[in-house]
Amino acid sequence: MEKILKIGTLAAAAGEKVHGFYQVEGTDLTMPVTLINGRGEGKVLLLTAGVHPDEYPGIAAAIQLSNELQPADICGGVVIVPMTNYSGFLAKKGSHVPADGKNLNRLFPGDPNGTEGDRLADAITKDFHSVCDYNIDLHSGGIDEEMKPLIFFSLMGGKEIEETSRQMALSCSVSYIVRSTATNGEYSSAVLHGLPSLLLERGGNGFWSQEETDADKRDVRAVLKHLGILACEVEPAKIPVEIAVTKYYESDATGCWYPCFRPGERVQKGELLGEIRDHRDQVLSRYYAEYDGVVLYQTSSLSILKNKALVAFGKLG
Repeated sequence: MEKILKIGTLAAAAGEKVHGFYQVEGTDLTMPVTLINGRGEGKVLLLTAGVHPDEYPGIAAAIQLSNELQPADICGGVVIVPMTNYSGFLAKKGSHVPADGKNLNRLFPGDPNGTEGDRLADAITKDFHSVCDYNIDLHSGGIDEEMKPLIFFSLMGGKEIEETSRQMALSCSVSYIVRSTATNGEYSSAVLHGLPSLLLERGGNGFWSQEETDADKRDVRAVLKHLGILACEVEPAKIPVEIAVTKYYESDATGCWYPCFRPGERVQKGELLGEIRDHRDQVLSRYYAEYDGVVLYQTSSLSILKNKALVAFGKLG
């Protein structure tokens, strides 16, 4: 792009890559940011990771892409934030913002007069979403969550944004793409501000591998190629299955969780998805499939608290 790509105090001229830190106004919070301003004109994609700082494959992918993507191959620009909740990544104490204990992904679009997490969400909305045209937010299952790689795309930004997001998702190597009506979260907020966006989920349980990282990198490159931002070759992938209806099961008791299936396994209507038992191994609750479908992700820990997520179950057919 011919114009200067600028976010906060960071600026990259056409054909330039800049690494630096963004300071969140009114706080001590910073974020590492890379600006890649291509030599050719085009749109700008925002790549975020580490909104939940213990979801590692996407963080590693964003770090590596910030070094591997070059301005000479870009028409437009790419803004990369590999550790959005940077203080949380450094603290290594869970998925929240350490200063206020809040889940960053539940704070968007943010509040400039709120706590540190609120202000961080506001800064991303005002200074990042406002200068970019597309968004990919990289996530994984949580520390006690396992999943089949999947993408959420939003229905809440209107038909044009929905279809653009859907086509972005179809270029990726995940098994399932899931329609979403959520309005919270970084990528949902981006959609409501006019950016076609994806929430890409891969990995979980606090682990990461280079294989998962490479798969995330492949998918980001595929989207960039699809949008005409990146000139590259990307290995073809199978077309993912689209999920229109998802049931999110929550626990109605505290106890021990015994799932019957693994993410990616298909289940027939009426089959037992899992059960909660007490300390004497007596059944407290059972959960059954309401339709033919597939387990998308689920809690992987034995311990489960009341009113917590158990299984995300996608309808097939």
